[in-house]
Formats: sequence, C-alpha cells, structure tokens
Amino acid sequence: MIVCLRTVAVPPEWRDRYLAWIAAGRAIRQQHGILAELVCEPVGRGGDTVVITMWPSHEVFDAWIATPHRDALTKSEVHQAVTYRPITRYEVTGGYLNLPGLTSHDPNPHAAPDEETS
Repeated sequence: MIVCLRTVAVPPEWRDRYLAWIAAGRAIRQQHGILAELVCEPVGRGGDTVVITMWPSHEVFDAWIATPHRDALTKSEVHQAVTYRPITRYEVTGGYLNLPGLTSHDPNPHAAPDEETS
C-alpha cells in the first residue's frame, strides 16, 4: 500500500466548492482503486491544506494518473482555482488503522445536516 501526500493552496472563497469537488469525485476515484482520501486543514487561519490519499500499489495509482477520468476532473473550474504542490509518495511499512474507531467518529463534523459524510 502507498500513501500520497500533497499540499494545496485553496483560496478561501473556493474552500466549500473544493470540498464538494473532492466528495463528488469519490465514486470515480474508488472505481479506479483509491482506498482513502483525507483533506486536512491547519488549525487556525493560514497555511496550506494537506491532501492524503491511499492506494493499493504504485501501479494502481499510476493507472489512475493516466486515465482520462482523472483528466476530466483536473479540467474542472474548481481544480483550476487551487494551487497544487508536487505529490510525495510513501510506502506503508508499519502502523495500523483502528477501523472500528474510525467508523464511530464523524470525519466531517462541520458538514451541513443534509450532506452525506460517509
């Protein structure tokens, strides 16, 4: 398994649309093998957003990068409004996930009541 980390500069006026764009792309990314995507914002104001994705392998990630589906997502107005830094890939060599713990906590406590968060 690999983890990809990328910092992005999201203009404040694009934040909500950017988060919605990430959520809207979930199904197509999962069809192409993504295991997880987390958007992390700094506590307080200022600083870059960090996007963390997890993939089964470099081959699956590379196939996603080469697909026309990804190209369609990156041509969107929202994607163009955000400044992306280079992606850094990491091999997962240890650690753990507490899956029961993850499923018992709302990953987006600030979502509107009618937004789906799972």
